Amino acid sequence: MPLLSDLIDLPEQPLISIVGAGGKTTTMYMLAHELAQQGRRVITTTTTQIFMPTQDETEKLIVEAETSTLLKMVKTAWKQYRHITVATAMNDRGKLVSLHLDIPSRLFQEGDADAVIMEADGARHRAIKAPAEYEPVVPSETNMALLLMSAEAINQPLSEAIAHRPERIAAVTGINVGDVLTPEVVARLVMSDLGALKSIPETARAYLLITHATIERREVVLELAGRVRDSGRINGTLYSKEAGVWFVV
Repeated sequence: MPLLSDLIDLPEQPLISIVGAGGKTTTMYMLAHELAQQGRRVITTTTTQIFMPTQDETEKLIVEAETSTLLKMVKTAWKQYRHITVATAMNDRGKLVSLHLDIPSRLFQEGDADAVIMEADGARHRAIKAPAEYEPVVPSETNMALLLMSAEAINQPLSEAIAHRPERIAAVTGINVGDVLTPEVVARLVMSDLGALKSIPETARAYLLITHATIERREVVLELAGRVRDSGRINGTLYSKEAGVWFVV
């Protein structure tokens, strides 16, 4: 079974921003595990906020507000670990607080990391989203973006039940709340600089990752992939039925 890391064209020093909805955190930790198994020194982190990782999700957690101390702690930790999660603080809800935007790139030069993967967006556990004005929080040095969405949203009425910021999706795609999210509509969202590609550097490689792509949803997933194939910004589309098992469309 091919790994996600085998199906995407990773840069030499990947600085990966994961945005969208439908499985960002799971994808981040699974990809980090794959790369760590290959012997790479991998950092997982966030530019927004994420829940505290479990022992199964990361080997080591470092929470440190002082940047220079954080970088030194990371460099030392590589003697024992291959996958480290870092953050600057923990808030009163038990979530890890974001790094400053200058830190991810410094983790390569000053922290000896081989790969940095960050969750750069929030979706409140919905299947699809469009970003607000202040979202996503993507470092300018990002050289790969993974745009996530769940196939559960396709051909469903646009509502808060499945979408985070449904009014923004409506504005970006030109439909109304309550209208059906057809593959054509979702493709407009994916290819828009106000939608899935918002704040993604034009030089970054971008992949659309569609989760929950059951057999029953396969046809609409293939239609969506076909519509974004010639966008010029999307380097490839992958889909999964279950976490960690990916296929190229």
